[in-house]
Amino acid sequence: MRSFLALVGFEYKKIFKRKSVMIALCLAAATIIFSVCGFLFGNVYIDGKLFESNYDAMIKDRAYSRALAGRDIDTPLLLEAAAAYASIPETGTSAYQASKEYQEKARAYSDIYGITNQVYGFNIKEMSQMTKQQADSIYSQRMDIIGQSINDTLMSDKTKQKVINLAAQVEMVNYDYTDGYSGFYSFLYTTGIVAAFVMAICIAPIFAGEYTYGADQLILTTKHGKKKEISAKLFTGFSFAGIISLVSILITYFPSMFIYGFDGKDSLIQCYDMSCVYPFTMGKAALVLSICTIFACLLIAGVTMFLSAKLKFSFGVIILISLLLTLPMMINVPDKPLLLYYLFSLFPTNMMAYWGVLDSIQYELFGIVIAPYIMMPLFAGVCAAGLTPFTFQAFEKHQIS
Repeated sequence: MRSFLALVGFEYKKIFKRKSVMIALCLAAATIIFSVCGFLFGNVYIDGKLFESNYDAMIKDRAYSRALAGRDIDTPLLLEAAAAYASIPETGTSAYQASKEYQEKARAYSDIYGITNQVYGFNIKEMSQMTKQQADSIYSQRMDIIGQSINDTLMSDKTKQKVINLAAQVEMVNYDYTDGYSGFYSFLYTTGIVAAFVMAICIAPIFAGEYTYGADQLILTTKHGKKKEISAKLFTGFSFAGIISLVSILITYFPSMFIYGFDGKDSLIQCYDMSCVYPFTMGKAALVLSICTIFACLLIAGVTMFLSAKLKFSFGVIILISLLLTLPMMINVPDKPLLLYYLFSLFPTNMMAYWGVLDSIQYELFGIVIAPYIMMPLFAGVCAAGLTPFTFQAFEKHQIS
């Protein structure tokens, strides 16, 4: 065991002694932090004139939201928001945002308007004219929209009903300020892509580098060392991927929380996304997204090491991994046929996205209904583990020149 750990330590030294690795890791950290903080550096312009900085806007909106925190999103709150929007003078342009009425009355309810808009699709004028009947029906309207969306899919009737029953568990949503967590969901997608790409750059030479420098001849001619050395390389690759993804997530989470606020951890996710069918809290959704992101990176690590052992050139490995990460971002696959949609959703890139992990479309295997946030890490883990013996064999059995 001690010799194995020594080999792992040696592999880590080989990774970190490369200047390109340190540069890539520093650039990745800078990119992640900038993605979290970058929004605050901009400004808000109304009719071409500077109105306020993004930072000032965030501080103001956070104060308004915290003042409403703890209230149910019910008829009194919705009508209160409608009355505030009714006070805005009709300008016909975006200049209404600069009006005293909007800033002092309606702006405090901007999140409530956003939630209402998800259900009814209201514009500003329609929001100001919201009726009591519409306010009373917001949750039944939500269920009608979800039900229609679910029934339009090709899932079995049993699965459709299960999803609808899941969504129906949310009967009332308590409002809270959730920008820290909703921002984290958005930032995490960038984080996952960056972490996976940088991790691939770092471990692409783990086998291919041995071919390049001729060290494969030394490793593969030892009587007992080659199996242990290959195992150490595989362990190093997967552990490195796990560490990089976890550290990247933490680098995203804490700045997001410190800047925007830790509020909303125990609030239902419907406070942010009324169309979500899962009765999760914001904190649980953040944990689920993080786990799926880590497993996506582990899958990328497995593919990277397999290609490294087969291709023998690090650059080729990096090119193929780049395509694997970026191509799914450029393609939109409809949910019909369902099998193609299932397969597309299991690309590593889609395992890092909020819309993919918390998708309402469930997987069905041998009569078992599996939620995407369970299927994705399960699939990634099985595939990463399944590639391991092929990677081992590809390096062990190749012809030494």
